[in-house]
Amino acid sequence: MFNGFYEALLVLAGYLLINLVFGNILEPRIMGRGLGLSTLVVFLSLIFWGWLLGPVGMLLSVPLTIIVKIALEQTAGGQSIAVLLSDLNKE
Repeated sequence: MFNGFYEALLVLAGYLLINLVFGNILEPRIMGRGLGLSTLVVFLSLIFWGWLLGPVGMLLSVPLTIIVKIALEQTAGGQSIAVLLSDLNKE
C-alpha cells in the first residue's frame, strides 16, 4: 500500500492534524456554544480540572465547570463570576 517510510509519516501527520483540529478547535467551540460556556473557559477548565484530578478531570472538565457555573448563578455574590464563564456572543 505504501511505497516507503515517508508516505507512512505523511498519513500519520494527516491523522494527527485532523485530530488536533477537531479536538482542540472545533469540539470546544461546539461544546461551549451548546452549553453556554465561552471557548476560552472550556480550554481553561480542561487545563484546570486536568491538573487537579488528572485524566479523569480532563474527561469531566466541561460537566464540572457547568456545575460550578450553575452553583454560581444561584448565589448572589457569584452571579458576576457566572457571567464571566458565559458565552457573551450567544444570540
